[in-house]
Amino acid sequence: MQRVLSTRSGALGLAIILAIAAAALVVVYVKQYQSSSGSNGDVTVLVANQTIPQLTPGSQVIEAKMYRATSVPRDSVVDGAVSNPNDLKGLVARNDVYPGEQLTTNQFVKSDTTSVAVQLRPDQRAVDFPVSPGQGMVGQLQVGDHVDVVADFDVVPIDPATGLPRQGGTAIAVTKTIASDVLVLAVPDTSSTGSSSSHNPVLTLAVNNADVQHVVFAQQKGDIYFVLRPPGSTDEVKPVIDDVGSVLANRNGDPRIYAVLGGRH
Repeated sequence: MQRVLSTRSGALGLAIILAIAAAALVVVYVKQYQSSSGSNGDVTVLVANQTIPQLTPGSQVIEAKMYRATSVPRDSVVDGAVSNPNDLKGLVARNDVYPGEQLTTNQFVKSDTTSVAVQLRPDQRAVDFPVSPGQGMVGQLQVGDHVDVVADFDVVPIDPATGLPRQGGTAIAVTKTIASDVLVLAVPDTSSTGSSSSHNPVLTLAVNNADVQHVVFAQQKGDIYFVLRPPGSTDEVKPVIDDVGSVLANRNGDPRIYAVLGGRH
């Protein structure tokens, strides 16, 4: 061995043998790693399982499960492929994304649109409310706040025999919370007294589908008030209809007032 190493050709040959051995060890290590990972070199990516329309918010893509996680060979991964759904938050689809396409960071961009549509969930609709300062918290609400919508109506008693309003019946004021935990999308611009929005102030809310017709009816037939909720609140107002009787019943006020108004104890 010493004689072999003393010659140039012998040292070169030994170096070649060691290089081949090192390469073989690397190949064995890679194969063992792939085998232990159980992926055979595959990579998990997110793939659209339905058409994702342009300007769809990433949060909506996540919530509506518009994607599925799947494994693809490493050499089939598209540049910028997304593997973590949270990477889509705060983004919107740049263009339509079609079923089977890998979701990539190139397909989603930060929103530069002022449209409130990109803030809506699939089960919500944006509803405008012409407002005045007397409708509760209007001047103090900010985008991102959550409110309850309370409606007040004057209701004429119904004749049970005919199902029609009683002749000469006196209207009774009733109040009910018709929508809870509603997201504020836009508030009136009161920064300039000369702006058109200051003359026709509008509050825009993201109303759940089930409540849309209720709030539209209340706008047309009654008065609406907006009640600000504390951040993270989970307590809900009881779904009851209040009138003068329910407001004064079991209270510590003067019972004579309640009797005059037709209540019973």
